[in-house]
Amino acid sequence: INAESWGIHSKTDSLNMVRITEDLVRKRAEHNEGILADLEEVSLHQFEIERIENLDKMCRHLRILYLQNNIIGKLENLSRLKELDYLNVALNNISMIEGLEGCESLRKLDLTVNFIDVEHLEQSVANLKVVESLRELFLTGNPCESWEGCRAFVVAHLPQLATLNSKDITPSERITALQNLPQLTLELRQLAEANVLKKQTESPGADAYTKESRLKMYRELAEEKAAKEKAQRGEPEAAKREPLSVYNHNGDIRQCNEGKYEFHIDEDEQNNVVVSLHCPKFLDTSMIDVDVQPLYVRMVVKGKVTQLRLPEECSADRSRAERSQITGVLKLTIPKVHQSKKRIALQRPPMPAAATVCPAPHTDDAADMHTASHQRPFLEVPDNEEPVDDSDVPPLC
Repeated sequence: INAESWGIHSKTDSLNMVRITEDLVRKRAEHNEGILADLEEVSLHQFEIERIENLDKMCRHLRILYLQNNIIGKLENLSRLKELDYLNVALNNISMIEGLEGCESLRKLDLTVNFIDVEHLEQSVANLKVVESLRELFLTGNPCESWEGCRAFVVAHLPQLATLNSKDITPSERITALQNLPQLTLELRQLAEANVLKKQTESPGADAYTKESRLKMYRELAEEKAAKEKAQRGEPEAAKREPLSVYNHNGDIRQCNEGKYEFHIDEDEQNNVVVSLHCPKFLDTSMIDVDVQPLYVRMVVKGKVTQLRLPEECSADRSRAERSQITGVLKLTIPKVHQSKKRIALQRPPMPAAATVCPAPHTDDAADMHTASHQRPFLEVPDNEEPVDDSDVPPLC
């Protein structure tokens, strides 16, 4: 998507925040001839939007609003949309359900894969109680879903709901949830307290999926996109730092890890060199560049170079790169040029001079005959006989 072609403009500050402008909404309302006064549906997904704004002033008759796959951190400026029936804010940075008190027609709310955790669940559900029109709610992929009592807690508090996460709520399920509500509330508050303390005392890992990491990734993508658009228009770019050269000042292959990513160099069972780089789990693979050479491997992740010398000369053209969809780890399998093979020394015993081939013993038993037919003849050497040279036998070495 070309952001500026849709009327998106970024602020001049360091945040580069994408804004919802009148120009943008008009262009996304082409099906309504760009008229906003009676616009009922608009799709603003995948625009790196960070804040909901202006829609309550420009499009008061909106019924369907798609805002999924952005980086919105808060539900706001929606209460004036009295006719809003369906709101999709999946894949955003929302941690609290709020700001929907005035949406008196809202029937379907999709919050799939956001950041609503146990410490915000009780208040989020309380804020939904006033939305009496709500019938469908989606919370799949939120941290609060890891609590086993999440569904029952929501069902007990929101009698207007008909389905939760695409699953119908039965009368018996609601009765059981109401009966267990006191215990569920106590358990939730204990979990919330422990979770808040954990977040205060423990810092997330480098590749943890957090609101901050997601926001940073989207902003970096937006900056790269803006730079490409400038280059296409022929505008001069700001001075960029030159990437590290392959060799240092001594002429040796440089070893560096600008991104400070964890890495390993091992060998597999086929004696190939295996290089593993622990990239951020949710980083888009398009932001990774790999260059395998016979003596080194160079991996550029988000513009930061990780370059490693290989333990011996390898065959770069037969190398293989793959990335785990679960952990995000980048794995390079590089065959060596000189594959070492295990050698087994074979010793040939001296051939005796007088040796007779003895056949297997005769037997009338059918089973024994079958076994004997598969036995090889063996050599029998008479005891106490010295070997003699035979001109017809070639030398062993």
